[in-house]
Amino acid sequence: SRQLIFCALAVLAKEREPIECLDAFGATGIMGLQWAKHLRSSVRVTINDCNENSVAMIRENCHLNKMKVKLNTKEEDRDEAMGDGEESTDTIEVTKMDANVIMHLRSFDFIHLDPFGTTVNYLDSAFRNVRNLGIVSLTSTDISSLYAKAQHVALRHYGCNIVRTEYYKELAARIVIAAVTRAAARCNKGIEVLLAVALEHFVLVVVRVLRGPSPADDSARKIRYLIHCQWCEERIFQKEGSMLEENPYQQLPCDCHGSMPGKTAVVLGPLWSGALFNAGFLRRMYFEAAHYGLEEAQSLLKTIVCEAECTTSKHYSTHSLCEESKQEECGVYIKTPRTSPESYLLHGKRKTDEVMRNINKRQKAEYSSEHPAFYYNIHRHSIKGMNMPKLNKFLNYLSEAGYRVSRTHFDPMGVRTNAPLAQFKTVLMKYSTPTYTGGQAEDAEILEDD
Repeated sequence: SRQLIFCALAVLAKEREPIECLDAFGATGIMGLQWAKHLRSSVRVTINDCNENSVAMIRENCHLNKMKVKLNTKEEDRDEAMGDGEESTDTIEVTKMDANVIMHLRSFDFIHLDPFGTTVNYLDSAFRNVRNLGIVSLTSTDISSLYAKAQHVALRHYGCNIVRTEYYKELAARIVIAAVTRAAARCNKGIEVLLAVALEHFVLVVVRVLRGPSPADDSARKIRYLIHCQWCEERIFQKEGSMLEENPYQQLPCDCHGSMPGKTAVVLGPLWSGALFNAGFLRRMYFEAAHYGLEEAQSLLKTIVCEAECTTSKHYSTHSLCEESKQEECGVYIKTPRTSPESYLLHGKRKTDEVMRNINKRQKAEYSSEHPAFYYNIHRHSIKGMNMPKLNKFLNYLSEAGYRVSRTHFDPMGVRTNAPLAQFKTVLMKYSTPTYTGGQAEDAEILEDD
């Protein structure tokens, strides 16, 4: 999680600098220290925590890393934070406030929220003063509600009706993004989702802020309800509009309602129905991960880039344009680049309106056709008595059938595709082989001999 957030901040730092960034729940301060240590003059870091013991630990960790500390608007004694004969221009501001208070008081270009549990209590404050084209990242650890283990809590916190599905991790990401979208819209801001990751213990969402009522309206229109079949687990977002359909089951591609008794589908949501990734931004994150030697992030980002483009695995160059030196920081192994001046777009200056417009154009160009929503688990839809093909081979078979297809980080055995479930099962059946074919043939020969 920390590596992905660092890569996102590194990309933003190359778009405009210096940027003011906030780690609203600092704890030990390791995340803010990484930002300041490696991005240096490109960022002005503020680490906040409302706990007095945490603030004391953050200050101590700043001293250990030879960083100056700005506390209560006064810079600490240089000799405290620095060793003899050493020089540094790196300063970290440490504050002791409620996260909502500091986000209401000040404006930031980059905000990261990582509270204990849900982030919904801090979203309004985060979007109140965040700057245009800034980034808000949030880590939600309330997985019992997001992963449909405590559905009543999901209804209470997010206003969502959910059930446990095969695609529950992506469902969780879309729940969080819907809450983020509503909070941003209340502040007359829209969002562009750059990254959504759901792993075992957390859901990470990174969004770019687009100021204005028009982007806010566009984003709000992407919040929709999902129709989910409880028999075959086919799913589809409801059509736009407020008119009530006479038979909403007709929207589902499956025919379970006609062949099964009773009510076969449920309505889930409201959820975010738009894209979960920005492929261009992710490619730049991948380069930053290679640039700083973040191997775990590289592996995950490679999967997510392919998922965003809905393609099979590609090869990406990991060669960096600058030298790298190794160091250990707060127990985390990271490579620090000796950056050449040409690696930054502009130095020490805010970008002009013209440059900002160019960034907007590039962001729009990076959006190719959106990836298909949700995924199917190949084991969940396996045919009884049949051996399935290997996952990578099955991806090729689906691709040859004319469908977009990729793997997904949400599920190691998941397949993201625009193929309907019926066609998915047809291709799976076509390339599956009967189980124990050889053994059955031998048994038949023995019976004939008898």
